Amino acid sequence: MGLVISHNFAASYAARQLEINDDNLRNSLNKLSSGKRIVRPTDDAAGMAVQLKMKAAINRGFAAKNNIQNAISLLQTQDGVLTTATSVVDRIAELKAMSMDATKNSEDLLNYDEEFQVLRQQLLDLQNEKFNGVSLFVAAHGDHDSSDFTAVDGVFKIWTTEQGSAGEGTAAEAPSVMFEGVHLATAAGGDASVDVTDSTTVDGGLAAAISQTALATPNGLTNAALSMDGILADLQRLANARAKNGALQSRLGFAYDNASVSKSNMEAARSRIIDVDIAEESTKFASLNILTQASASMLAQANQTGRTALQLLMA
Repeated sequence: MGLVISHNFAASYAARQLEINDDNLRNSLNKLSSGKRIVRPTDDAAGMAVQLKMKAAINRGFAAKNNIQNAISLLQTQDGVLTTATSVVDRIAELKAMSMDATKNSEDLLNYDEEFQVLRQQLLDLQNEKFNGVSLFVAAHGDHDSSDFTAVDGVFKIWTTEQGSAGEGTAAEAPSVMFEGVHLATAAGGDASVDVTDSTTVDGGLAAAISQTALATPNGLTNAALSMDGILADLQRLANARAKNGALQSRLGFAYDNASVSKSNMEAARSRIIDVDIAEESTKFASLNILTQASASMLAQANQTGRTALQLLMA
């Protein structure tokens, strides 16, 4: 190529290389300072899209873990109430046994009945216990298997994964745990002779025998409707309810462990996409830094080539 003064092709090429190297150096510096491999969408467009979806899933997983923990707390509170109810029924059984002592006169029986009446009322009051304003027990036994859990206090459905309620009502519904309603006691009472192996289908609640209306009158402790068999049936139903409560706590514990593992794995997967390898990028940065300085030096040299033509003109 001839020696010209209108164009400096060497300087133009060097300037272009300097621009490229400087841009790459700045991008590498941004990655190192942010710790991210994808700083701009142009770095990895598909990777950017994938990691954004993963980030949303991680946030939903965190919310699912909190929901599970809250559900476990609710169950623990409910079990506490059932524990108290069991103690109350146990004491009533003791009072019933003492009232059957032939040596007790009518005044003694009234004294026993006095304690029985206040304990019975305490049992009815436990039915109204709440957790953060949410009823722990259903108002009627028929609500225990309600499919419309959003309309019945005391029936809950807990979604246990980051999928939330995706696919609700379909065969592909996301994993969840249903808390069937528990009916503890009602003043209306019920049939104490029902199958005690099913703790959720008792008309009068778990304490059906003790909570019958007729027992609210004086001498309820000695009322024929309150038999020892009925009290023992109540104890059995309460034991069944506590066993079911414990089983649900155990299941939610495993669900929480699974949600934690899934969230950790999702974070690791996202990290492989979005986070920069510091060792690799720092090596690349050092190389680009040298190239940028070399390009700047060569551009300065290329800008001097026009002086050769000037020297010929001045000769």
